[in-house]
Amino acid sequence: MNTVAFNRETYQKASAELERRRGAANAKAAAFRERMLREIPRLAEIERLMALSSSKVVQAILSGGDVDAAVERIKTENLSLQVEMSMLLREHGETAVNFEPQYTCPVCQDTGTVNGKRCHCFEALLREYSCRSLSELSAMQPQSFDDLSLLFYSEKPDGRSGISPRARMREVIEYCRCYAADFDGKDVSLLLRGPTGVGKTHLSLAIAGAVMQKGYSVVYGPVQRLLHRLEKEHFGRAEGDSEEVLLNCDLLILDDVGTEFSSPFYTSALYNIINGRMLDGKPTIISTNLNQKELADRYGEAIASRITGTFQPLVCAGADVRLLKLKSSIGGN
Repeated sequence: MNTVAFNRETYQKASAELERRRGAANAKAAAFRERMLREIPRLAEIERLMALSSSKVVQAILSGGDVDAAVERIKTENLSLQVEMSMLLREHGETAVNFEPQYTCPVCQDTGTVNGKRCHCFEALLREYSCRSLSELSAMQPQSFDDLSLLFYSEKPDGRSGISPRARMREVIEYCRCYAADFDGKDVSLLLRGPTGVGKTHLSLAIAGAVMQKGYSVVYGPVQRLLHRLEKEHFGRAEGDSEEVLLNCDLLILDDVGTEFSSPFYTSALYNIINGRMLDGKPTIISTNLNQKELADRYGEAIASRITGTFQPLVCAGADVRLLKLKSSIGGN
């Protein structure tokens, strides 16, 4: 991915996390060393003797004797001390490796830079915090597949398809569960269609939760809020990197497509996001109440053809589950 100009807040959060990681690794190594020196006093003497190696080399050079022989002798002594240290630690079920800080990123040692450039771990943190920031624009939170109950879907077959809403949703839920479990960032995009309240948002957020647990970057939210954020940044009313994040996150979830305010900017922005991610092979999940004709009428063929032609359609069916749950709750009281 190309280098992205992330905003100040994102930099601060990512830098603070790197500092926390580095500090924690250093503190853990220091605590380990202190504990081992208490439990094995001989280690302190070994460390002292090994620390004298440099001065011994200097003395050998200044003495004018056989420097090579002296250096080899010092190396042998150090090796013997290292073997003794390893044996003492092994007797206590430990290893000498833990005397050194075990950084989260061994490449940059949690500094965030390598040869004057941002390390891959810093880039990953910047993307993660940018994704979180965008997702936090809404009150939506990742959900679980286990919270989706089929009891609220009718078993009565549909007149046209001959399939009951419960049977259809059982298939859709299983597909989404497998999609999340097998997610690798190169997956097909999904189009979740259906009337209001049948579980499209819940399914999207259940996928988000499972994919995030696997370590992938995910942005999710109502399309209105995400596009509004893009608009504010575009016209200089807010600082941010939303467009780059929406284009480059591992999974983008656009909820309630078709309910946002209609404007040329929103339509253009939506096209750029969908088309850009499609060209880069990055998966997107769209949930909408609109059918194919309604998508074309609202957004034009350029957007509609990309959605209906490249997204895997998943049709959700049933009555408004939210209303059914509300009625059930009221009736229970």
